[in-house]
Amino acid sequence: MARSRGMKRTGQSRLVYGIPLIALAVIGAAYVASVWPASSSSVAMDFTAKLLIAESSNSSSNQAQRYWAPTIPVGEPGGIWATHQYDSYGVGGYYPLYMDNPFVNCPAQAACLFHVKSSVVHQYTLGDFLALAGYPVVSQNNTLGLKRSGNFAWQLCVGPTGHATPNFQWGAMVLQSNMDITLLYYDTVNGFGCA
Repeated sequence: MARSRGMKRTGQSRLVYGIPLIALAVIGAAYVASVWPASSSSVAMDFTAKLLIAESSNSSSNQAQRYWAPTIPVGEPGGIWATHQYDSYGVGGYYPLYMDNPFVNCPAQAACLFHVKSSVVHQYTLGDFLALAGYPVVSQNNTLGLKRSGNFAWQLCVGPTGHATPNFQWGAMVLQSNMDITLLYYDTVNGFGCA
């Protein structure tokens, strides 16, 4: 009998110590779950838009257009990433605004396709995307470092080619799904350049 009493006490003492330890573990797990950051894989916004940037040259002997496109990805690891303002809103290691391989997403003389994929709903702007690409100034007088010269100035248009309308918000223009954006450096004497 003495032996069974000793065994009962050992079993009871394990139970006496085990219950508080289990309770502490449960409370600790609940605390960690409450303060741990939310999974970065949740997506609150996910859409694409197009951006065409062109520079017109209109001299009496030559009329041509040069198109701008990055040579490496923008807003993804190893690519152009000139600002870190919204790093924490990105998904899967990307900035919330990004462009994959420009050789695929920027066909010759056509608009570049870029993505908005964010863990939070936010009104991202054209200025946010161009700042990421290394060009923080977006205006009629200076875009991509190319400044107004004589009659040549920048024009911002929204809409498909042939149906585009001027937009005067410049860097503050909020990006939307399937938006067609054109930035054109052109001779203003020739009228509306994006039409």
